[in-house]
Amino acid sequence: MQPLAIAAITIGVVMLVGVTVTLILARRRATPGPVGFNPWQRHGSLPLVAAGLALGIIARTGSGQTSATHETMFAVTTVLLLGALACALVGAVAATGRWPGRNRA
Repeated sequence: MQPLAIAAITIGVVMLVGVTVTLILARRRATPGPVGFNPWQRHGSLPLVAAGLALGIIARTGSGQTSATHETMFAVTTVLLLGALACALVGAVAATGRWPGRNRA
């Protein structure tokens, strides 16, 4: 396996673990933030999207990659972007549950 693929896997694992730890810590010290922007988006979606896009750009511009390296980069990028989507969906659900005056019948 090429060093680029190893770096992609390492970056992906570090980002997923880092986001998970950050979300756990943010959950414990939940403070109200700006409307429409919650910890799931600030600490989950944004870092995962940034890492996914960075890896995607590296994969597209990198030259001399084997097909295994390209597939590894694509898989890691896909996992990061799906994680970002999951964080965005959880953040949206959490935000709709906190609306004041919402009918809970």
